[in-house]
Order: sequence, then structure tokens, then C-alpha cells
Amino acid sequence: MSETRLPFKALLPITIPVLVAMLAALWLVRVYREHDATAILLPDRIVRVLADPKPLSDFALVDHDGRAFDRSTLRGKWSFIFFGFTHCPDICPTTLAVLARVRARLAERAPVDDAISLVFISVDPQRDSASELASYVQHFDPRIRGVTGDPEQIANLAAQLGAAYRVDVTPGSENYPVYHTTTLFLVDPDARLHAVFTPPLDAAAISTRFDGLRRIATRTTPVGT
Repeated sequence: MSETRLPFKALLPITIPVLVAMLAALWLVRVYREHDATAILLPDRIVRVLADPKPLSDFALVDHDGRAFDRSTLRGKWSFIFFGFTHCPDICPTTLAVLARVRARLAERAPVDDAISLVFISVDPQRDSASELASYVQHFDPRIRGVTGDPEQIANLAAQLGAAYRVDVTPGSENYPVYHTTTLFLVDPDARLHAVFTPPLDAAAISTRFDGLRRIATRTTPVGT
């Protein structure tokens, strides 16, 4: 009896999902060896997880509703933090759109309203007033929190997270260049820098990685310890 073989194209819909699942499983295995919080993460092109999450020290900023945004604000939830400015022509709107999709994907799996915070910190407080930030971030998702404040306090938090930026203000001009990192920072419920997502940022990849990190962190590091 002759053997019937499926064409290669017919195998793709079956094998690709299986391959993706296998790769995801392998990634989770290497996140923390034997679920040990001090294990070293092997290289991953999407995210770099800190073997020892870095506690943040005090800072004092304000959100687009005039509410204080400080270290205590970060406690009790996971926070995705991105630095940019509202006059950004491409990177910032693209990233905020990605963050909105990340939240939507996570919400499909479990409620996230009290567990996830999306934060956009302006490094250009001279032009980005609270009202300007509110209008800007809510265009992408009404739950994104726009944050601004004193330049020294912005620099304080940015330095702690490792977020590089430069604002070349030209006296008397409203048009000046702003340079900022394209990295996305993940702060855990204990107000510690937990991981860094590197570009290109993809909503599906970020949500998958985060879901795994959150499950492992919940098992190994209770909030408040």
C-alpha cells in the first residue's frame, strides 16, 4: 500500500501553533531555574528579567488628573512604564498603541483593572501640561496614566530605571528636539524594577512574557516581602 503524504503547506497550520507553544514553554523554563527568584535569565530578545529586582527609591511626580504619582503609587500592581513626549511623531504613539493592545490581550485571560497599570511619563514637561497629557494618552486607552512633574524628579525616576533621554530646549522656541529611550520598563507590585522589554515592541510577545513572569513571581515572591 502506498504512503500518502500531506503537502508541506498543509502541515503549516498544524505545526506552527505547536512550535509556538513549545518555544513559549522553553522560555518559561529558563525564566527562573526551578522557580528560584535569584536564578539568572538566559538571553531573550523580547525581555530581560532582573535576577534580583531593583527596589526604587522615593520620587515625586503628578499624573494628568493632578494626583500624586510616587513610589507608593506603584505598590500593589504591575506597572508598564514608558518615557516619551506628546509631540513625538512616531515612537510614542506606536508604543502607546502597543500598550493598549497588551492590556486588551491580558484582559481576555483575566481581569486586569486593579492588577495592571500603564504609565506614560513625559520627559518634556515644558510643553506637556497635565491637560495636554490627558488628551494625548486617552486617545489610545482611557486607562493609560500620563505623568509629568519637575524635571529633576523625572530625571530621578528615569535614572533609577535606566531610561536615557535628552531634551534640547531652544530658548524662545516651541520646536526643539527630544531624544528618549524606546525601552519599556516593568515595575512589580513591590515597586521594584523587575524586567525590561526591548524594541521592537510587540503586544502578543509582551503579553505572553508578562503572563509567565507574573505567574512565577506570584509563586515565589509574595507582595510586601
